[in-house]
Amino acid sequence: MRRNRRSLSEGSSAARLLLAGALLCSCATAAFGVQRQPINSAGGHELRGTTFMPALECYDPYGRPQKCLPEFINAAYQLQIESTNTCGEQGDNHFCMQTMNPNHKNCAFCRYEDHKPTYLTDLHDPQNPTWWQSETMLEGIQHPNHVNLTLHLRKSYDITYVRILFRSPRPESFTIYKRTSENGPWIPYQFYSAACRDTYYLPDSRAIRKGEGEAHALCTSEYSDISPLRDGEIAFSTLEGRPSGINFERSAELQEWVTATDIRITLDRLNTFGDELFGDSQVLKSYFYAISDIAVGARCKCNGHASKCVASTGMHGERTLVCECRHNTDGPDCDRCLPLYNDVKWKRATSTEVNECKACNCNGFADKCYFDSNLFNQTGHGGHCLDCRDNRDGPNCERCKENFYMHDNAYCVNCGCDPVGSRSLQCNSQGKCQCKPGVTGDKCDRCANNYFQFGPHGCQPCGCDARGSHDNTPACDAESGICFCKENVEGRRCNECKPGFFNLDKSNRFGCTPCFCYGHTSECQTAPGYSIVSVTSSFNKHKERWTAIDLNRRDVDIKYNQYSRSIGTTAQGNEYVYFQAPDRFLGDQRASYNRDLKFKLQLVGQVGPSSSASDVILEGAGSKISLPIFAQGNGIPDQGVKEYTFRLHEHHDYQWQPSQSARGFLSILSNLTAIKIRATYSVQGEANLDDVELQTAHRGAAGQPATWIEQCTCPEGYLGQFCESCAPRYRHSPARGGPFMPCIPCDCHGHADICDSETGSCICQHNTQGDNCDQCAKGYYGNALGGTPYDCKRCPCPNDGACLQINGDTVICTECPVGYFGSRCEQCSDGFYGDPTGLLGEVQTCKSCDCNGNVDPNAVGNCNRTSGECLKCIHNTAGEHCDQCLPGHFGDPLALPHGKCDRCSCYAAGTEQDEQSISRCDQVTGQCQCKPNVIGRDCGECQPGYFNIRSGNGCENCLCDPVGSYNSTCDRYTGQCHCKPGVVGVRCDQCANYFFGFSVEGCKPCECDESGSKGFQCDQNGQCPCNDNVEGRRCDRCKENKYDRHRGCVDCPDCYNLVQEAANLHRAKLANLSSTLDEIARTPVTNDEEFEGKLKAVQEKVAILAQDARSGSGEGGQTYVEVINDLHKRLDSMRSHLVSADALQQDANAEIDKARSNYTQLHKIIDDAKKELQEALDLLNDEGAQALAKAQNKSVEFGEQSEQISDISREARALADRLESEAQFDLKNAKDAKDAVEKAHLLAKNAIDLQQKVGVELRSEVRLELNQVKQSLGTVVQTSKEALRKANEVYDAALTLLNDVNRQTQPDIDINKLKKEAVSANERADELLKQINELSNSNGEVFADFEAESSFAQVLLERADAQKKDDIELLERAKAAHERATKAVQQGDSTLKEANDTYNTLAGFQSDVQRSSEKAALALQTVPSIDMEIENAGNLIRQAGEALEGANMNANDAKSNAQEAQEKYAEQASKDAELIRRTANETKVAARKLRDEADQLNHRVKLTEMNIFNLEDNSTKDDNLVDDAKRKVGQAKADTQEAQKQIEKANAELTAIKDELENLRDINTDDLDKLENRLTVVESDINRVNLTGRIDKYREQRNIQKKLIDKYEAELADLSGEVDNIRLISEALPSGCFRRNRLEP
Repeated sequence: MRRNRRSLSEGSSAARLLLAGALLCSCATAAFGVQRQPINSAGGHELRGTTFMPALECYDPYGRPQKCLPEFINAAYQLQIESTNTCGEQGDNHFCMQTMNPNHKNCAFCRYEDHKPTYLTDLHDPQNPTWWQSETMLEGIQHPNHVNLTLHLRKSYDITYVRILFRSPRPESFTIYKRTSENGPWIPYQFYSAACRDTYYLPDSRAIRKGEGEAHALCTSEYSDISPLRDGEIAFSTLEGRPSGINFERSAELQEWVTATDIRITLDRLNTFGDELFGDSQVLKSYFYAISDIAVGARCKCNGHASKCVASTGMHGERTLVCECRHNTDGPDCDRCLPLYNDVKWKRATSTEVNECKACNCNGFADKCYFDSNLFNQTGHGGHCLDCRDNRDGPNCERCKENFYMHDNAYCVNCGCDPVGSRSLQCNSQGKCQCKPGVTGDKCDRCANNYFQFGPHGCQPCGCDARGSHDNTPACDAESGICFCKENVEGRRCNECKPGFFNLDKSNRFGCTPCFCYGHTSECQTAPGYSIVSVTSSFNKHKERWTAIDLNRRDVDIKYNQYSRSIGTTAQGNEYVYFQAPDRFLGDQRASYNRDLKFKLQLVGQVGPSSSASDVILEGAGSKISLPIFAQGNGIPDQGVKEYTFRLHEHHDYQWQPSQSARGFLSILSNLTAIKIRATYSVQGEANLDDVELQTAHRGAAGQPATWIEQCTCPEGYLGQFCESCAPRYRHSPARGGPFMPCIPCDCHGHADICDSETGSCICQHNTQGDNCDQCAKGYYGNALGGTPYDCKRCPCPNDGACLQINGDTVICTECPVGYFGSRCEQCSDGFYGDPTGLLGEVQTCKSCDCNGNVDPNAVGNCNRTSGECLKCIHNTAGEHCDQCLPGHFGDPLALPHGKCDRCSCYAAGTEQDEQSISRCDQVTGQCQCKPNVIGRDCGECQPGYFNIRSGNGCENCLCDPVGSYNSTCDRYTGQCHCKPGVVGVRCDQCANYFFGFSVEGCKPCECDESGSKGFQCDQNGQCPCNDNVEGRRCDRCKENKYDRHRGCVDCPDCYNLVQEAANLHRAKLANLSSTLDEIARTPVTNDEEFEGKLKAVQEKVAILAQDARSGSGEGGQTYVEVINDLHKRLDSMRSHLVSADALQQDANAEIDKARSNYTQLHKIIDDAKKELQEALDLLNDEGAQALAKAQNKSVEFGEQSEQISDISREARALADRLESEAQFDLKNAKDAKDAVEKAHLLAKNAIDLQQKVGVELRSEVRLELNQVKQSLGTVVQTSKEALRKANEVYDAALTLLNDVNRQTQPDIDINKLKKEAVSANERADELLKQINELSNSNGEVFADFEAESSFAQVLLERADAQKKDDIELLERAKAAHERATKAVQQGDSTLKEANDTYNTLAGFQSDVQRSSEKAALALQTVPSIDMEIENAGNLIRQAGEALEGANMNANDAKSNAQEAQEKYAEQASKDAELIRRTANETKVAARKLRDEADQLNHRVKLTEMNIFNLEDNSTKDDNLVDDAKRKVGQAKADTQEAQKQIEKANAELTAIKDELENLRDINTDDLDKLENRLTVVESDINRVNLTGRIDKYREQRNIQKKLIDKYEAELADLSGEVDNIRLISEALPSGCFRRNRLEP
């Protein structure tokens, strides 16, 4: 059976052999051995009928990259094959060849190397064959044993086929294996077996079905037959039977399948005739394996990136082949990109995609990179650089690597951060490391100042106190942490003063100030309440009591230079001349210790100045210290002005000689008697001194705290801040020895515990007196030397009066006090009151009757002697002590020398009255007590917004209508409000006769036409009552077919009636024609006769229509209707122009009248204010001058330096200046109001022009669009289309249509052709109907979008209207100028009150000046807060500006949306027209729809245009308001800066005046007058600033802005809420059947 199977398969097997041809001998050698030859060359092989693609270069002739292929070769040629069994290797083997004759066998011996494995791959010559041969079956090679033949290709190849030529019969079972790496597993390539399932457990198959995995071996029985016995051939094709082979380039599975580096052939079972079963050795010797040639057709595997393989030396010196890679690839198989070409992922080249590797962008800092897929997804470049040079890092080496930073020269430098002191080894871009706490240095390698103990946790803080640290820099020893302290400071942290020192101060070079305490203690601390001040001389007006002396203390002349404001003196030969400071620089100046003495010195004409050791001298406490002028870093004086500074301290660095201790230096300063500054440094010339300053401190002064003033802790026996006084029971020894002397206990004979610390006099007790308490005190009697507390007894006299003891126990009062008389002073004198003896009750001493000078001193019995009640008051006073003004009077009843009460001047009708009908007024100010809503000092006028003061019940509210009146004021007597144009009524609450449209602009005139109106009164909409046949708002035109309005709009001539009748007839006929066409559209052409009949009827109607049209024609080819129509159009155009011109003129006149009215009122207000201010100033000048004279007299009389002198003038002047400034402010507001009115008029005019322009443009655009729609209509045939277009125009404008129809001729209609066209049109109707519906839906979307935009614009308009109201409220501030002027008059009245009040006090001149200075300083301190308020106001205004800009943007958006909707509609309508032109039956219906929709859209566009115009107008107003607000803020800032400068100047002047007052020894009237004038100037400067008024104004503006912002926010919140509600409603609607529009965000 086996032989039969084999014999049957021989023919088919031979027929299906793929390999053919002979081996051609052509040997060649290569560098690494024998070069494998390409197929088709000598020594190669080729498959029968197969043509292999030649080698393909990697670049085409144009240098463009392409897929490349190495040449196709026999990869096994002359390679060594390893065999596991070869005959002759173990000794000679006897074998016999199989022949077809079983009786004859050709046997031979196989010896060593007779049939070695090299013959498998040598050049195969069929004429002289060589072969490899195994041992025979006798040696046991049969199954289950097997023989392996292994071929090492030493490189990856793409295997095309494996061809085996057998010398022996082909095996019954054998396998071809491959592997893809040197140490990889062997993978079955192909199984051959006559029994596949029994041997290899695989089915017998030759192909793989689609959908199965293609990378697995098949098993076939095709080549397993024993025949032929010799030269049997097997060809294995790697892609045969694999479906994806035709798409090899896209099959990664097959690409890997054909790849192999090694081939192994495993021979598993010999093919036999079955006679081996008998075990005949001769038979067994005839079965063996013999192969004459093995060929492997393949190409070097280069993945399409190389065209050839070249020889190379491996890492271990072996020779091998590698691909000569192109396309920037690398590797033995070009299976990867070059190290620096991985910007895209490596891919195998294909015929359509070269997949060339791209260079990575490593900025020249790396030579290799890898492909990063994440980076590629993020940036489109996957090249991630590796091993960046120059310390670079990053995907593109674009940054420095960790712990490096980029230097300015673009090099990366090592951060070098200290690992101990750094938080991280990474530094910032400047190379600075991030240090741990307390560590510093760019590399964090050392402790910072004030830190120590460098370690892994950083440095520990030293805690050095900067105040006590050397050079004010906290620093300590890096190891111990002990701080480096100033000279007078101690402690580990330099936070303690050394014993005997106090006040640890950073500004003190030595850290602490020594305790002086007059040498009595070394313990002290900082005294509270002292402030830093300076004693200065700036020589602004005079010499300020400076003098000049020489060395002999002789006075030298001193001059005052009024130009340079300095003092000077002249050299007196060789004698030194010194400037000597006045007394205010002298005295106790211990507060100047360790402070500076500064001055400016200039030498004029002094040649070769030379200094000395005594250029600056301090004298005091009997000592003198000095230093040269150049000491302490100062220079030698010369011709220029030089500033000198000298520190008053004993340290040797300051060069004071002779050297002093701290106590010695303070002793000199404690009683400084002279400060001398050398003036002359040569024998001639002059010296000028200026700006002398001695830094010191005063208690209670305004300024920074002075902490260097000591508060001593005194020992027992001492008292005082500086221990300068002795404690009770102690005194200085010796007496009057001064504060430096010690304190000793007092000696007072037992009658005192304390004594005078200076004189030693006892502070006696026990009713004793005398230095040693050895006498009874006055008012006592007895023997004071007894030494007991009861030695002296009280005299029985009032007020401890003196007495005399006589006759033992008799005591008589010798000194009755004033107001008493009698032996025991038991009665009160006249003018006194009391009950000394207690006869009427409790004992009461006699006291002077207090009638406040308001009784006659020469009269007797002015008061009751018991009660003290004043009985004879004069000077209009009353009361128990004459301390009140009589009812109806006011003034100062306590004034000196007597009371001053004047009668109140009150307007009776406006003033409250008491039971005696006396007008009530304030007894101090004279302000009358006004009735409700009455104002004024005399209650003589109503407050703004009220009238009718004469009623006697107060003033009534004007109740002016805010819409119809200019403001809330009215006539003070009649109550008539100030009405806007066209508005009447006491309260301006209604339009006048023949006016309408009550609004904020007033009422507009009806302007009813005299001829066309029944009357001149129109309704609230402005519609006049028209006569019959008259129409129009003003009844200014006749109805259709009527003319001559002045005659009552009579009928036009009969010819016009004929025209109208003809037009009506045409309308009826057109309607009939339209219905006919509609019928045609509804009824398709199904009955030819019916269609022809209706068509004829249409022809007849058209003919009649044409005839009628011709009958109405006139001469010249133009119908009468056309002529009349043209005339009517021209007349209407002229009328519209006239109406527009009249309206514009009326609006302009109204605005001009309004502006004039406002301007006139403002001028009147300003004139009234000026007049009242002038009266107030005159009154102030008269009474103020009198008050000043009286105050001066009082000052002379009492010998006091009264501040009241200046207060009178100051306050009066301040109030006058304040009124003047308010008047200026009112004038400015009036000017602003005028400008605003003019701007409003101009804006209104521009707005009207813009509205007309926009209206004309929109009307022309819409009319053009409508005309285009109308022109697009047509009929079924061309002539019918023309007639139908004319008919539709007649429908829109009858008169114009007549002319159009007249030009038409009756067409000749081909009935059959028309029927065909109608049928065709009918067929297209259904198709076009669907398109028309779609177009209709599209138009619906356009309308819906426009509706949404319109609603959005409406919302914006509502918000703009609200904004407009707010803007009107802001503009009304200008109208309040009159109210402020009225308030200015009230303030003028109050000025009189304040001027009179200034007479009350005549003491404390110097303290009041000091207080004024403090108030000025406080005013200066308020300047920053004013700046802050201004800044806040600016922020609020900017926010308001942003909100207004947003409103403006919304308005612009709404306008653009409307225009866009219009454009979209026009474009869509045009498209609709183009499509409708193709229809037959639906044309007219669709055209009418479009026309109606166009009319509606035109109306909506007009409305939207008007709304947008209003919104733009409001936005423009808002922008103007914002600009005005910004301008006011800028002006306010400038005013504030100017005010600050004025206050600083005034403060300096006050300081100078205070200094002069301190040095004023004698009272001199001229000096006082000068000081008064200077104070007046200063006060006027300060009052001119008007800080209080400005602050109030800024606060008011801030409140207004805040209210506006709050209002805007509230409106925004309301709108947001409405939008949210609409969104909720929209979301609640069903998703179907409705179009969902996006709501406003």
